Amino acid sequence: MRITKPEWLHHDADKKKLTAIFSVDFHPDGQRLATGGMDNKVRVWSTHAITHNDSAQPHAPLATLAAHGGAVMCVRFSPNARYLASGADDTVVLIWEQDTHADYSGLGDGSLSEGSEVWRPVRRLAGHASDVCDLAWSPDARFLASCGLDNRVLIWDTRTFTQVAELTAHTQFVKGVTFDPAGKYVATQSDDKTLRIWRTSDWALHATVSAPFQDNIFSTYFRRPSWSPDGACIAAANAANGRVPVAAIVQRAAAWPTDLSFVGHHAAIEAVQFSPRIVSIDGTQTSVCAAAGQDRSVSVWLTSQPVPLTAATALFAGSVFDLAWHIPEPSSYESEDDPVVARLAACSFDGTVALLEFSRSELGSPIPIPDQGAMLAAHGWSRPYKSARTLADLHCSDGSNNDDDYDGNSDGRPRPIAETVAQIHLEESPIRESRESRIARALEPISNESASEPVSTAAEPLATIHMDEQSSVSSPAEPALTEQAMPVPVRTKDGRKRVAPMFIRPLGGGRASTAKHSPVQSAGQAPVPKAGQPPFADPPRLPIDMPLWIEARVQSSIGTFEATTENEDADVVARVVGPAGAQSLVHAQPLTAARVRLSVPAVVAQLSSSGAVSIVAHNTDSLRLVCASPGTWTVYLDQPCVALDASTNVTAVSLVDGTVHWFDSGSGARLAPPLMLGTPATVVRCTGRFCLVLDASGLISVYDVVALEARADHISIAPLLNSLDQSVPALTGVLLSESGDFVVQLTNGCAFAFNTMLRSWLRIADPHAFRRSDFATRPSNRPITSTGTFAAYSRSSASQLEGIQESAHLQYTRMQGTPSEPTASKAVRACVTLDHLEHQLMAAATIGNDDDVVRFTDLLARRLAQTADHTRVLFWLDALLGPPLVTGEQPSIKSWTPCLASVPKRRLLQRMLRILASNRHLQSQVSEYSTALKELLEI
Repeated sequence: MRITKPEWLHHDADKKKLTAIFSVDFHPDGQRLATGGMDNKVRVWSTHAITHNDSAQPHAPLATLAAHGGAVMCVRFSPNARYLASGADDTVVLIWEQDTHADYSGLGDGSLSEGSEVWRPVRRLAGHASDVCDLAWSPDARFLASCGLDNRVLIWDTRTFTQVAELTAHTQFVKGVTFDPAGKYVATQSDDKTLRIWRTSDWALHATVSAPFQDNIFSTYFRRPSWSPDGACIAAANAANGRVPVAAIVQRAAAWPTDLSFVGHHAAIEAVQFSPRIVSIDGTQTSVCAAAGQDRSVSVWLTSQPVPLTAATALFAGSVFDLAWHIPEPSSYESEDDPVVARLAACSFDGTVALLEFSRSELGSPIPIPDQGAMLAAHGWSRPYKSARTLADLHCSDGSNNDDDYDGNSDGRPRPIAETVAQIHLEESPIRESRESRIARALEPISNESASEPVSTAAEPLATIHMDEQSSVSSPAEPALTEQAMPVPVRTKDGRKRVAPMFIRPLGGGRASTAKHSPVQSAGQAPVPKAGQPPFADPPRLPIDMPLWIEARVQSSIGTFEATTENEDADVVARVVGPAGAQSLVHAQPLTAARVRLSVPAVVAQLSSSGAVSIVAHNTDSLRLVCASPGTWTVYLDQPCVALDASTNVTAVSLVDGTVHWFDSGSGARLAPPLMLGTPATVVRCTGRFCLVLDASGLISVYDVVALEARADHISIAPLLNSLDQSVPALTGVLLSESGDFVVQLTNGCAFAFNTMLRSWLRIADPHAFRRSDFATRPSNRPITSTGTFAAYSRSSASQLEGIQESAHLQYTRMQGTPSEPTASKAVRACVTLDHLEHQLMAAATIGNDDDVVRFTDLLARRLAQTADHTRVLFWLDALLGPPLVTGEQPSIKSWTPCLASVPKRRLLQRMLRILASNRHLQSQVSEYSTALKELLEI
């Protein structure tokens, strides 16, 4: 083993005042060594200068990268050799790319590199709220993970460098991260004395390992773990066996056992690092791991033996913070007899770097790449490996990240040159923000200064997300309408056209039947639920499983007509026989006017509310209403209660006589005289200051109880229950938001929101729509725990809209089974995906969710940047910019409104322009609208 410590390799101008070096990493080709230090700089050194020259001879770094505003804590080259990532205590991760064609050292702003090589900061990832401690690239360079002192781990998509997930289970500083070489997991280590393992398929927590760290009393600057190159185990830093510091070995098995460890260091271990190649020593294949820490020494271990292969003690004057391996390719061996087969770099708090070189006689020979690929295949690695010759071939064989001209679009066109400095600034602007800060910033007053400021990108946790871009859901094709499924028109003696009578099945489910309906159950009878019938709401509410009939009549300017027509081309009208012989008319085309009759819930001995407000109704001949929390009060009413609900502001009670009574939840004070509905309420919902009532005639009203105003007045649900295939759906839920918006869910997997401007229902969820989208909703197996509020869905899903859609789809799969997966060409999926994202954006605006509006604007902008659809891009830029500088004479622009939900459209335009700037094919449009936006903000 040969050890080299060049005196000229340091991070300050005066070697007598050495500055700490926190991180070190080899370029994949081994010709460069990057270091990051307390001087806020990243330096790139020539490995050849270190290994082939007298250490006393000074050598300038190949490049000095000075764009960070704080100490650089970590540097990592990407596996495909394209990027260099650096993280610092200025909370920012910078992505650097070497400019091999430049003959200058910068653009005059001092932020680029100095030296013989030019490195440009091509992306700035500003998602963390505190120091960035460690970075890790996925083996295929598809993702970059960053962790820091904000207790979070952020996952970035390296195709666009946008955040796709936020891992938040750690409760203390996260100081290390490493990817599984098989691509299945990412492991993180924290001061909370846990090693957490996350799945890369959905970024969900897979396992938590804590046993090796519970006895640990040592404090370290870093906790840098490493995954073995065969994927069989993880080496974890700063573990302890009693009071002995060790590096724990976490084996890849069902329970992730921790029986093994590297024992020998005398102080806490800061970092461990596996060699990227399996070696063969005397016919035994084994992994090689280095460990270093606060005892200022470096040890090298083989996983096939219990004692270290070698140890370099007292190598530094300060703690060792980071380690990096490079395995030269056999073609680069300088000696055939006993060549150098491995190099290990270590950096220290004392401001120095040491290079340890191992010969074949000491460390054996790396096994062939295909053999190493076969080991990874046993753990799920799916890439081709039999023809691989290098690690880059093994992990990046598809070339997805090796294309230097990749520009966020998939058409293979070369990356254009940036035409303006503003284009570069837009490309470097961060994209995503956290759930908490994103809406707050979006709702801030827009100023001219804010138009050019970068947006914070502490992004929304896409791991609790979860609208995974790779997930999809499919539903069976919509059944074709047959002659038997439609009303059959017949001729009467007078030549008029009539339709034979047909029957509609009960609301609770089941097929249409020609048998007569039983009479409507009275309010005092307990309904009998059908087998498998999903509950309408959470207990103790009873399911709606009563017969219903629809009454609809064709309206005209002179009144209501009989269900006949003189014109053969007019709409076909069907006569329906309902309960107790009632007759009604149902349009075969969409209803123009309708009335629904729902059976009233049975009177039960006791009803109670769910949530923070505890209300219990005791029914006898009268009603005793008791509140236990937040206040203690009792109210007596003359009639029994059929439905009730409560929020922190209002308690609503519906009685059998068709009245609704409102009380203050804290004191029990009556807020208004009884509200007369005419028919008893079927559903009552309270959220904040709003109360929703669905009465037995199928009419929904929403009231602001504090202001005593009607937000929505007698909105019929009949259009939602109208069906052309005789399969009338049943209600499964009615949701009410804090702002008074409401959504109705049905058993057919559809959900509807009412738009007060259009005075119409809008469908926001449908299992048959967008099945070929890359963002299609996939129902989960978790139980539905909705309490009738939007908030319940935002806590369990990536967004409220997605939670509502997921719940509706889950109801559909429970009734109809899991649908088959649709097939479609890439072009079709791209078209459907774009349409789907536009639908999601407008649906989010319909339900008034600002968070979702911002989220889907970002997703839509990324898709537009990838497809470079100029026509679509111009439409959305016009729609968000607004007058007076919009192009064209679109009618939609003439009635332009300044906000989507409560988010200013021009704030959304700022975000969209920054995202579109990632594709230089769109830079002319981006430049034009950036200028226009700036002019508007100056007016």
